[in-house]
Amino acid sequence: MGAQREAHLALAEMLRAEPDRRAWHLAAACPHPDAAVSAELERTAGRARRRGGHAAAAQALQRAAELAPRREDSARLLVEAAAAAVFTGDIAWVEELVAAAHARTDCATLLASAAVQAGRLAVLTGRHTMVFSRLADAAEELTVSQPAAALDLVAGAAVVRFYSGEDTQRHRIQDILRRLPENASHAGLRTWVRAVSDPFDDRAQLVSLLQQLAAEAEARPERLTTFGILAWLLDETPQAVRAFDEAFDRWELQGALPEGLGGAVAWAYVERGRWEQAREACTRTTAVGRAAGLDHAVACAATVDATVLAFQGDASSARTRAEDALTLIDPLESRSVSVYARRALGAAAAAEGAYETAYDQLRMVFTADGAPVHYHAAYPALADLAAAVRCGRHEEAVAIVERSASALADNASPRLRALISRARGLLAGPEDAEPHFRAALADPVLEYWPFERAQTLLDLAEWLRRRRRITEARGPLTEALEIFRRLGARPWIECARAESRAAGLDVTDAAPDALAELSPQQQQIIRLAARGLTNREIGEKLFLSPRTVGSHLYRSFPKLGITARSQLRDLIEDTLATGRPTRNQE
Repeated sequence: MGAQREAHLALAEMLRAEPDRRAWHLAAACPHPDAAVSAELERTAGRARRRGGHAAAAQALQRAAELAPRREDSARLLVEAAAAAVFTGDIAWVEELVAAAHARTDCATLLASAAVQAGRLAVLTGRHTMVFSRLADAAEELTVSQPAAALDLVAGAAVVRFYSGEDTQRHRIQDILRRLPENASHAGLRTWVRAVSDPFDDRAQLVSLLQQLAAEAEARPERLTTFGILAWLLDETPQAVRAFDEAFDRWELQGALPEGLGGAVAWAYVERGRWEQAREACTRTTAVGRAAGLDHAVACAATVDATVLAFQGDASSARTRAEDALTLIDPLESRSVSVYARRALGAAAAAEGAYETAYDQLRMVFTADGAPVHYHAAYPALADLAAAVRCGRHEEAVAIVERSASALADNASPRLRALISRARGLLAGPEDAEPHFRAALADPVLEYWPFERAQTLLDLAEWLRRRRRITEARGPLTEALEIFRRLGARPWIECARAESRAAGLDVTDAAPDALAELSPQQQQIIRLAARGLTNREIGEKLFLSPRTVGSHLYRSFPKLGITARSQLRDLIEDTLATGRPTRNQE
């Protein structure tokens, strides 16, 4: 052992110009606690964090804690290590670090911080009832002595409330918030908790705070994701996408952030019509979730992926992905995932024209008496439910739509008002539908939800053509077909083409997007390679070996009609020029 220690010390002396490697050699040479070496490792962790190396930072802090002579310093370093380890998605590691911190200190502030770190990843497990109780109990204990930590714990509990959809949890969150003292510096987080746990409780007041919160996020970029989630929950999707775009650039450098309502990123991209980016986000979440054993995160990603596959016309793959999600969760514990999966299965059936099956799946998004199974995820299904109605289900669908409309009342977003109007148009008598369709298309802001707008345009056009108002039908038909083509929504393209031909329009086939022939992972690799990244750099981002990346590139080139890596940049630019939305377009 003496010779080994001398070797590490000699290497440390040689590596003075490389402080991180030097610190680890010094640590390897330490048989006992050493404050100086502990401090060197802490500085190493700081540098690792700044370049996005969360695992390296956590490892350095954990070793620094082992070498810290004072127990309080050791506990502090362990809590910081847990905070860094959160971003690896390894919940077992986080809990190990938190337990070690508990064994070293009785400091209330440190223990409160440790509880927060453990809670940040616990919310991604499927044990929602147990995790919610644990977070809420801890928050109640800290409301007086550590209100900031208590609010952080309530924020975690609100995420669990979203995933579970359990209404009793909302009441408990509201009770804890009332007991927490008001603090201007915590106003943004309080707003976020309110929106996550109940976005339709005084939505107008929540929306009025967005401008201030957006300014705060610009000044403190670590808040971008939180702001984006808040905006998405309130159906302010354009603001959410802008925030996620900016955060996404940072994620590419720092690795995926497997925490909070990460699925909001993918759903915002789906709603905005940026389906490729949505599937890319799902691929990243799935990779991190599987590596860390976070089945719930994997299930969330699977439902988004299934929805996009259904919209694109791959009904078989969509069903497989949605059913995969359902096998990973308990539907009574994870109502949000269950609802998203049923919506995806409904979309897959609709894409095949199996409307009775679509209705049966979408009917499961609402309870037996017509209430939404989930307080946020269920409402967007209203129009699709109405579109799937066939004989014998009309009155039931009307009751569900009107119950939701009454429950939302003045707190419905413009998007939900449009979906309700579309549903009413689909369910109205033959002569009464037009005002509802027109109302659904009236607000220009609804262009930010292109697929939903195109569906309504197609509904209106079908209604007009069947009343022989063919000239009036051509405008909405042309716009709907253009949107469906841009999105790559194949089943709806075919429907719009058929209606267009019936309306006397000359419909030509559009050239397909070459990238659409590739898998989501291959598309990611192609886009990163087009930016000049090496196979090794791409592999590090996507959790793949350089050999696997090279294999994907080799198989993708013939499909893209190219022979060299140097052609990728022009190909991507040509694809963007066709009008397909991309991550940096609004």
